Amino acid sequence: MVASVAALSSAAQASSYYEADDYYSEGGEAPSAWEGEGAKALGLTGEVDRAVFRKGLEGELPNGEVLGTMRDGERQHRPGWDMTFSAPKSVSIMAEVAGDRRLVAAHDKAVRTALGYIERHGAATRIRSGGEVRTVETGKLAIATFRHNTSRAQDPQLHTHSVILNATQDKSGAWRSVESLSFFRIYRDAGSIYRQALAQGARELGYQVRDGKDSMFELAAVPEKAIRAFSARGNQVEAALAERGKTRADATAAEKATLTLATREAKQEAGREQLVPGWRAQAEAAGFGEKERIATIAEAAQRAATMTAERGPSTRDRAEIAAREAV
Repeated sequence: MVASVAALSSAAQASSYYEADDYYSEGGEAPSAWEGEGAKALGLTGEVDRAVFRKGLEGELPNGEVLGTMRDGERQHRPGWDMTFSAPKSVSIMAEVAGDRRLVAAHDKAVRTALGYIERHGAATRIRSGGEVRTVETGKLAIATFRHNTSRAQDPQLHTHSVILNATQDKSGAWRSVESLSFFRIYRDAGSIYRQALAQGARELGYQVRDGKDSMFELAAVPEKAIRAFSARGNQVEAALAERGKTRADATAAEKATLTLATREAKQEAGREQLVPGWRAQAEAAGFGEKERIATIAEAAQRAATMTAERGPSTRDRAEIAAREAV
């Protein structure tokens, strides 16, 4: 699944889950970040601070405002929503097993592109006026993103949890709770935008792409055998479907979602550095060893260099050349 969306039921549970996995920077990379115009309006930039994130889920904003509805003397506030974007398995293999971290940057950029779409077309609030309740677009969301690199089965799986706080700023500057119905209406479109942006990013890095399962693309250089070897979660779901006489092609989205949850195991905690040696041995057994992985990255780099040379200097490069010549 390229993208999914789910409402968060507990602020405490959500904050513990997202902070537990890959929260701290590894190898100079920041696996968490604030995104969205709403985040900017609240002064939230860079890596996600634990305490600020927890309070945000509880409706306590950095500017001192508190959101929620009082019922029976207690403030009630829905924490937010998790929109998750998952890379194709071949991208995960090249990024996490082969070590081409440029693909991680391409994934991050594609996620930001998709979130921009969500913010422009999904950010809204409900305003009561004259006895009527209207849904009003706001265009501002505060989104905490957490990039993870493994599946529950401990396979390489590059994906980002985008936690949309239940807080948006309306045109008057007031902070209000979010009307979320549009998230569930447009998340598939956001997934398509993510997929297209990531495919374009991979091409710009010199990778060729091919069609994959479920409207997904795959990197052409990664053999199908390696993809299957690192798809334990997908294999579990397909086995469960087969028991019911179905395949991914003829099962409904609801059936696949139900079986995905039914076959879910408790997530084990293991750092990427602990898993990489085993992943590389597994890739070797699947015919995609170190020699093949290095060659794939080198060929992509050469292809990207050729494309850059054929395109000529960029607008920015031409401006810099003109500036130097003018001196």
